[in-house]
Amino acid sequence: MKNKFKYLVKYSLKKKINTKWFKIVNILLCLLLIFIVNMDYVINFFGGDFETKEKIYIVDNLNKYESFKNYFTKLTQELDMSEYELELDNSKLTDQENLADDVIVVLNSNTESYLTSEIISNETISRNTYDIITNTLNVLKNEIVLEQSGLTNEEITKLTSPVEVKETVLDSNATNNQTKESLSAIITTVVIVPFFILIVTMVQMLGAEINDEKTSRGMEVIISSIPAKLHFISKVLAALSYVLIQGLLLFLYVFIGIIIRKIFTTTGGASADISMISDTINMLKNAGIFDLLLKGGLVLIILFIISFIAYAIVSATLASMTTNNEDFQQLQTPLMIIMLVGYYVAFMAVIFDGSIFINILGYIPLLSVMIAPTLYLIGEFSLASLIGSTIIAGIATYFIYIYGLRIYKVGILNYSSTKLWQKMFKSLKNRR
Repeated sequence: MKNKFKYLVKYSLKKKINTKWFKIVNILLCLLLIFIVNMDYVINFFGGDFETKEKIYIVDNLNKYESFKNYFTKLTQELDMSEYELELDNSKLTDQENLADDVIVVLNSNTESYLTSEIISNETISRNTYDIITNTLNVLKNEIVLEQSGLTNEEITKLTSPVEVKETVLDSNATNNQTKESLSAIITTVVIVPFFILIVTMVQMLGAEINDEKTSRGMEVIISSIPAKLHFISKVLAALSYVLIQGLLLFLYVFIGIIIRKIFTTTGGASADISMISDTINMLKNAGIFDLLLKGGLVLIILFIISFIAYAIVSATLASMTTNNEDFQQLQTPLMIIMLVGYYVAFMAVIFDGSIFINILGYIPLLSVMIAPTLYLIGEFSLASLIGSTIIAGIATYFIYIYGLRIYKVGILNYSSTKLWQKMFKSLKNRR
């Protein structure tokens, strides 16, 4: 019996992996992830004016170009926007025909409002550019007002300098909102999205495989030689093995993309990449993510494996009650809704910081696998809470298996597509 069970697991796994479809999809996934990791370099490779800076000509009727330039440069540096180039050109107003995509900013004196300005361009400028120019003009106006008030240069400098703000956080474990938003984006991208994709793929393939066996009448031969319980477990284990292999392949493809990026990038690009990676690592380190992973990494892995098993059990159970993929698509709709709810709640966890409702959802099986890791890594869940969520998921998976097996035993040899829900609820009472 053990040999038959091992054969079924291997056969089911090979049926998923040793196919042209699996190989083609993984080749496409590999190319797609490599492209995503190197997207900016691929776009630049095909050319474009991405490195061309937007030129802003200043027509200065106030002799305040240097002040405007200083304020403008300081503001763009704070916003990490380096795509602008300023140039003083008082004759530009008479040469507007050759303006192209550039912008003219005119500085004029006014006896009542001290400073007026005009922005001239062929087309409507972007909102970011407009805001930077207007903010610079407002600061420049303040300087002009202060100068005409009779204050010394030192007093003007003190009045126009930015306010020094020192932030003191009493809770050493607290994480600021900006860091939480960055953490949420990283967690969602690295953990939640791959899990969501793997679950959707596993559900589809498991349902298609079971329906294929039922359609070909091969199920009758299999169940006559092996108990339905072992067949059920073999399908779940094969599905779990599949998602683990596919998950490792996805991370491998990303790693290959990073290696390719390092090989073909220019020296400047490489240093920028190193700086970006270094900043990300420092942010994660300062937020205590590595410490959290060391403490709860094993619990997270267990939670993921338990949840994969739970989704596989539910998927196999639903597939056993159907006779074709169309019926299975209808039955799996509630499962897809649960997955979407978990995905969006995990994504919004950082927005609704401290939400009791979201914290409660972090304990609910099938949802917890996407919500609990996010809450834990952004500091909303303690390690005890994560362990509690994992234990609840494990207990729920056990009961899902017990009742799912009852449905599976009845549904696996069911070839009627009528009254599916009635048969399902009736089979729950069967204790054999």
